[in-house]
Amino acid sequence: QIKILSASADVSIHGFTFKEATKTSVVVTASADNNEHSFCHSTFDSNDGVRGSAIRSYKGTELFISKSSFVRNKANFGAVYTEGKFEVVKSVFKNNFSKEDGSALYLGDSGKVTIGGTTFKDNKGAGNFISLEFDAFSNDGGNTASGNTGRCGGAYIRQGNECVNFSGGAPGPIPKPAPEPTPAFPPSPPTTSKGKYPVHPVPRNPPPGYFNYDMNDMNYGPNAWHKIPATQTDAYKYWKDLEEYMPADMTENTCDSKKSFNENRASPVNLRNTDDNCKEYHQLRPNRRTDHAPLLGRVATVEIKSHSLRISYPRVGKEDLTVPSADIPQGWGKFLHVAYCEFKVPASHTMQGKKFVAEMNCYIIQKAGRGLGVFTILFEIGSFNKLLDQAICAFQTVWQTGKNACSRGGWRDLEEEVDVVDNDDGDNDFRARKFENTNTSMFRDLQENSKCGGGWNPFEFMYQTKSWHFYGYRGTLMEPPCSQIVEHRVFDTPAEMSIGQLEDMKKILFTHQDPRTCQYTSVHNKFESVARPLQPSQRSRIHRCTCRDFISDAERNKSGMRTCPRGQEARWMANPTDLVPAPGEQWDL
Repeated sequence: QIKILSASADVSIHGFTFKEATKTSVVVTASADNNEHSFCHSTFDSNDGVRGSAIRSYKGTELFISKSSFVRNKANFGAVYTEGKFEVVKSVFKNNFSKEDGSALYLGDSGKVTIGGTTFKDNKGAGNFISLEFDAFSNDGGNTASGNTGRCGGAYIRQGNECVNFSGGAPGPIPKPAPEPTPAFPPSPPTTSKGKYPVHPVPRNPPPGYFNYDMNDMNYGPNAWHKIPATQTDAYKYWKDLEEYMPADMTENTCDSKKSFNENRASPVNLRNTDDNCKEYHQLRPNRRTDHAPLLGRVATVEIKSHSLRISYPRVGKEDLTVPSADIPQGWGKFLHVAYCEFKVPASHTMQGKKFVAEMNCYIIQKAGRGLGVFTILFEIGSFNKLLDQAICAFQTVWQTGKNACSRGGWRDLEEEVDVVDNDDGDNDFRARKFENTNTSMFRDLQENSKCGGGWNPFEFMYQTKSWHFYGYRGTLMEPPCSQIVEHRVFDTPAEMSIGQLEDMKKILFTHQDPRTCQYTSVHNKFESVARPLQPSQRSRIHRCTCRDFISDAERNKSGMRTCPRGQEARWMANPTDLVPAPGEQWDL
């Protein structure tokens, strides 16, 4: 294996053969300024790896490949996996295999690729033979493709769900995919959309702290978040009263993770085990004495923010039993209260490369210098979720307030347009409502469900996953000013929601109007996303807590054991995968 680690290196390799490496044969972590590493007349044959069996290059690197062959390589993601600039000409990719995606070439969220005069033949496995995160493909012509598994005759753009074919045409709809082998970590079932939600333009006079998720917006998009004064952001204003307890200066904007954290402390990330050192010794323990109130009662505040659907709770004393609280392991203290829980679509985090349709983040306050503990539940498409539906109902009530204030007809017109239907899960509370100037969407009748159910407990989602084990890492807020005041705990098994519920959440978030101004509030991008792009994490310490660290309290009481025996994880865990860091993934390499 070759590792190019120094930024002062300028490497050119000609005529080499890299064969039968058991982990990525060439790893490039740095490039010299304004220079690129080159591989010419080289062969990469029968190498194995996780992300890139032949070559893995990180953000900021530049590689040039000419007249080289990539054959019979096997990886989870790509014979070549790159997060930097990558140009390949007059080369051959043949008989490569991927377990997850990108059998020939896989680009991370920051990668850019140029391909010219290159042949792609019989690359098999799950996903597509060329897989991009954003539209970062330059076609220099002369490329051919035949016998490859995947949806496209060229590059597949994951977020846009589009193809860029080697013919050089504009991105177009994806043809019907051929049957593919089941990947090791199967993706969520595909979802259907009842219509695109247009991106709302930047306000003529953006309010202080304004930001959005448009990657092409160099003034307010994620690439420009670092320009926003920290003290103008909503996040700073919300947490300002707790500033003395935070482990970092909240008046500093740290959204430029490369400058602020050497790229290894930002959120969100792709979750995988890089640090085999879980320090937690028991499960997260919700306070069962809490008297959970209805969401539309006097305790919680239900809000539709520009970037999330939020349920906020008041600041209360330590002994309060009206606000949800939990005992977080590893010295956080017992029964810390939730500040707010918010839902984002799609999920910000990925797990072992797998994407999820939504996530819920609950922020927990600790007043001893640790900052905020955040527990996260990921969601995939599955069965109807009644607990989630209580929250959706409450958010819809807020959405309706804006709709009524900005519609001439008000309640009377809406009542006349209600039709009762049964959804796929047999839940008769769902309604199909036709809205003026909008598409039909699955919404329940607000007048019959005005209270949206009884007491609502966000910790119940953890019981739904049937798992108490998680990934943990030190990270940041996921919107400006991206303060490093967060310790994340992301549960390793997703909860479920129905397709109809996902459509409800999208409609509520993306079409909400401020009742005072009737302006649309969402700052989603053209991919219908309010998720910050994944941040570099090759040097992040992400620990994975398993049953070898602790078993659930219920199993403890039943078995008298504190941990499970090595080799018996499948008996004690809902998701017994990624138990030790994969080769090349250890944080201290």
